[in-house]
Amino acid sequence: MILSGFAYRSKTAENGKRQILSFHIAGDIPDLQGLPLKRMDHDLTTLSETRVGFINHDALERVLETRPVLTRALWRETLVDAMLFRQWIVNLGTRSASGRMAYLIGELRQRLAAMGLVVNEQFEFPITQSKLADALGLSIVHVNRVLQSFRTEGILDLKRKVVTLKDIEKIVELGGFDGLDDT
Repeated sequence: MILSGFAYRSKTAENGKRQILSFHIAGDIPDLQGLPLKRMDHDLTTLSETRVGFINHDALERVLETRPVLTRALWRETLVDAMLFRQWIVNLGTRSASGRMAYLIGELRQRLAAMGLVVNEQFEFPITQSKLADALGLSIVHVNRVLQSFRTEGILDLKRKVVTLKDIEKIVELGGFDGLDDT
């Protein structure tokens, strides 16, 4: 479980190119698939100073046998994770570069807000342009252009690893972000 900080899941293709599959924040349990599968088929890497808690799988399985409410809660967590994966696939396959970036910013903002980590529309964002490129299927140059455009248009500012949202409605519009309210 991520206790604080940021991490990401990624998979590397045969040609050496990395695809970032998801970003993880405090409160996420990015290894739940490892419980029944016993081994992850992807990497989990930190983006910032990160505190993690390790949950022994054998002990967790014993607890789950006697706690159906906890079993349902963890099953729900894996379903939410799968929903986010589907959203990312739609994002990569159907949106423009600015739409992809806006969706990612909107998603992270909502998830961080749920954890009390957004103050005055500002939140920590230790994701480099290189990592954004790997997550959004864009070149680093294209990522830079989108961020410059957002800054020029007064949509957001990114300084010292902190995002300041100035026009949340524009983020929602550009990213087609309808929230994660079903979660």
